[in-house]
Amino acid sequence: MARIQAEDLFEVKVEIIKLMAGLDPTGDWMGRGTRALENSRTSTGEYSLEKLYEKLEDLQRGGVKSSTFWEFKKGKVLLRIDSDENSSA
Repeated sequence: MARIQAEDLFEVKVEIIKLMAGLDPTGDWMGRGTRALENSRTSTGEYSLEKLYEKLEDLQRGGVKSSTFWEFKKGKVLLRIDSDENSSA
């Protein structure tokens, strides 16, 4: 049962990160996006599966206007730096 729950947690996090990458292309969501999904108020440092599904639904419904978008955007995701831009400078 624990393995199934871990797989479910992983899958919903992947969906959230993909969605956030599309909504906020300036963030390094594919590289460091999981840091924004950390929850320091829990003993495990993670949101529950139910809470993650709520946040995914909020993102799907409200996009950049959702409270979840801004919560995650304020998280620990660094700006994405294009290597092409840096190499031409």
